[in-house]
Amino acid sequence: MNWVRELLSLYERNTELVGKAEKGRFGEEVILLPPYHTTQKATVTVRLSPSGDFLGAEKVAKEDAVTVIPATEESAARTSGVAAHPLCDKLDYLAINYNSYAPSFDKDAEKKHRQYLDGIKNWAESEHSHEKVQAVYEYIKEEHIITDLINSGVLEADEDGKIPDIKQTFVRFSVEAEWSDDAPPSECWLDPTLRSSYIEYIESRADNEDISYLTGEVVPISYLQPKKIRNDGDGTKLISSNDGEGFTFRGRFSTANEAFAIGYEESQKIHNALKWIIRKQGSNFGGLYIVVWESAMNPLPDYSASTDEICSVKESITKEENRYNTDSKSAARFESAMNGYISATDYSSKTVIMAFNAATQGRLSVIEASELSTSEYLENIKKWHNDCGLIHYSAGKGQREYYGIPGLREIACTLYGREKIDGDEKLLQSFCNRLRPCIIYGKQLPQDIVNLAVNRASSPESFDSKSREWDRALSLAGSFVKKKETEKGSKEEWNVSLNTNSTDRSYLFGRLLAVADRIEYLTYSGDEDRLTNAKRYMNLFSRQPMKTWVNIHDRIIPYLQKLNVGQRIYYEKLIGEITDKMSESDFASNSPLNGLYLLGFYNQSYDLRSKKGQEENENE
Repeated sequence: MNWVRELLSLYERNTELVGKAEKGRFGEEVILLPPYHTTQKATVTVRLSPSGDFLGAEKVAKEDAVTVIPATEESAARTSGVAAHPLCDKLDYLAINYNSYAPSFDKDAEKKHRQYLDGIKNWAESEHSHEKVQAVYEYIKEEHIITDLINSGVLEADEDGKIPDIKQTFVRFSVEAEWSDDAPPSECWLDPTLRSSYIEYIESRADNEDISYLTGEVVPISYLQPKKIRNDGDGTKLISSNDGEGFTFRGRFSTANEAFAIGYEESQKIHNALKWIIRKQGSNFGGLYIVVWESAMNPLPDYSASTDEICSVKESITKEENRYNTDSKSAARFESAMNGYISATDYSSKTVIMAFNAATQGRLSVIEASELSTSEYLENIKKWHNDCGLIHYSAGKGQREYYGIPGLREIACTLYGREKIDGDEKLLQSFCNRLRPCIIYGKQLPQDIVNLAVNRASSPESFDSKSREWDRALSLAGSFVKKKETEKGSKEEWNVSLNTNSTDRSYLFGRLLAVADRIEYLTYSGDEDRLTNAKRYMNLFSRQPMKTWVNIHDRIIPYLQKLNVGQRIYYEKLIGEITDKMSESDFASNSPLNGLYLLGFYNQSYDLRSKKGQEENENE
């Protein structure tokens, strides 16, 4: 897969969205940037008349701070050097008297201002000028922007005449002309005619032409690539050759342009498409960013989401599915959601998967770039959720039950602990990289991850008894054991429902443990939350089942005596039915159990809680 061409194609197919704000994955504003533009978080809006007279200024609300601005090749990539933006910028570029108000002296302030003034003058006096650019230029020439901001109450000087936050002040402009129905917006950052003016201006000045390694055409070349790829605070770059002494390209090439050369406009479109799609639908796992999109931009189920989230998102897109299969604990609900995605997608299309990570603060690596047919992607997502499907408790408020499998991050939190995952980015990244292929590409689930889930669920005493964390660990272990049995080609049908026909030794011992757990639990008072003997001995039971069962059975006898006659007869009969399914050698063996014992415990517990098929009335 040529990921550069895929990104360029993504941009070209969505040109009608250029400059338009959309809602991203978490409700934030995302914009597909025009070429030669970038985003900055503005703190102040200055309002001007068409002739450049100052009309007023206001602070920018945080939710409205992200602003699309024109940028040069150098200013879009600037870190600590001097590189002025063409129109909107910080006060050290806009104000000639910046050092008079700055708490600390900036030796480059005069150079910055001169560069900014020269740049906007060239644009304002060019044949591709714009009336808003001319208004800003006329205003900046008057050299009183800081005074205006102080008089407007936007900036405040201290007793020494210094402005503490002057270095963080970023100014954007609005030029307020007479209103009419067809007039463009007053705000410079929203005016499409201003954007077109700048694009034409830049293209008219292009002179650094060479062969683009991407298309083979002679076009203006870019060697300074944009940053802010993963988020607005991201300083890493995908492509760079600024190390002329560290042997980045030497040894094979003598100059940077021998190593790579990408057209300026192509580079802008590639990077802008990547920024847009990551913000629109990317996932972040501790700095590891993964983004998946369909070639026609049809909605796809999120590979990292829980079954409940996938169903909820699809139901919010179309209300049609809400008329059927609305039970959150029903497998049919997921089937309905996936059928909705499938019917809305062209099976001839493809799905692109890209993953990015930064080894250093300045370099961003493409660690995965692949594509699948959309049909294969959807089938793999469907298979993952069906193969792992059990009843789970959602995390957070509500903690409702749903059928399926938790999302990728929630699985990591269940296996390693929420605090550990939140504090260890490398662990989260590593886990994501191992489990992601199982979901997206249908790879087999690693056995060590299954073992980790089983061991975690086998130690209920390590969880807070007042939370649902152990229940989530048990369900997850059951899902993984079920998935692994499916991969092995097991002829048994493992599901939420109790498999009363199974004669597997581990499964049957798990059922016995669940019955013992239920017997003791039924005697608890309403506010009692201590662990049952079955749960306290669970870990030992998995390693020495027969020996431990004798101990557990002796301990539940007093609790059996507390039950009413109907209940006591029912549970004694159930224990007998389960043990009768085991051969004498299986029951007498003290060899360790495999993970199926947890699935047996899970199925039997769920069956007893739901009271399906019970012949007695439990008075809880």
